Amino acid sequence: MVSRDSRDRSLPTLITLLVLGVLLMTYSVRVSGGGVEGVLRSGTQTILAPFQKGVSYVLGPLAELIDSLGSVATLREENRVLRQELAEAEAGLIAVQDQLARLRLFEQLYGLEAAGSELGRTVANVIGRPDAFDAALIIDKGSADGIAPGQPVIDTNGYVVGSVKNVTAGTATIVPIVADRQGLTVIVGSQVGTLLSQVGREEMRLEIFDAREPVLATTRVLTSAVSARFPAGLPVGEVIHDAVPAVDTLTTLVMPYVDPDLLRIVIVLAWPPDPVAAALDDVVTSTTTSTTTTTLSEEG
Repeated sequence: MVSRDSRDRSLPTLITLLVLGVLLMTYSVRVSGGGVEGVLRSGTQTILAPFQKGVSYVLGPLAELIDSLGSVATLREENRVLRQELAEAEAGLIAVQDQLARLRLFEQLYGLEAAGSELGRTVANVIGRPDAFDAALIIDKGSADGIAPGQPVIDTNGYVVGSVKNVTAGTATIVPIVADRQGLTVIVGSQVGTLLSQVGREEMRLEIFDAREPVLATTRVLTSAVSARFPAGLPVGEVIHDAVPAVDTLTTLVMPYVDPDLLRIVIVLAWPPDPVAAALDDVVTSTTTSTTTTTLSEEG
């Protein structure tokens, strides 16, 4: 059993320790320059630091994942914008390639040798036909672009297509030679003849009067300087069959170089230089054609 004297001695010791602890705490607060609140905050921080590290370890990757998801959405939007810009760039490239192709075409066209003085040329697109049963072609250039009735039309290779029939401000109608009732004055070798269309056929009929020599197949047929409707020397087609003169007349078939159904682009030539001469030539050609038809009918 603890004696009464021992309890009496331990009480003063306990009080002394408490007073000493209070004094040391007071001294520590004064030395550190903070108050009781600062000491408590520091102690709390020391206690909570391990927990904060744990929470940071767990929530850190989650925060990074959320940031990554936001970045993915941003990248998707950027990819969409880039794809759209790429599509626009490709479309622009195709347009530039088309322009370059047209430029090369123009260079080729202006490289053609014109008969006589340099000819004006108007490039036009074929946009349709008057109707399903009409062989004529409609182009997207008209009087506002300098197109006039009677002007000859060629394709991109310089081959004869036909001539302008009717004109509006923004369009024109072209009659191909394979559907034109007027004869075309041509030269075959050294002989001048008339090329006539045939209804429902793509071949044309060549008639040479005062024929002096045979005509062989594959011989080129060119426009003649005798005609004022077309510049001289334009390719029209080639002879299909060999033919020899019967008395002084020669008749054979010619396949034109141009198929009107396949045309997409044509060139209208600023011709003739003298419209009056062209009109007179049309009258002479029509008269010659009528006389030929009458003579053939009488012979038959």
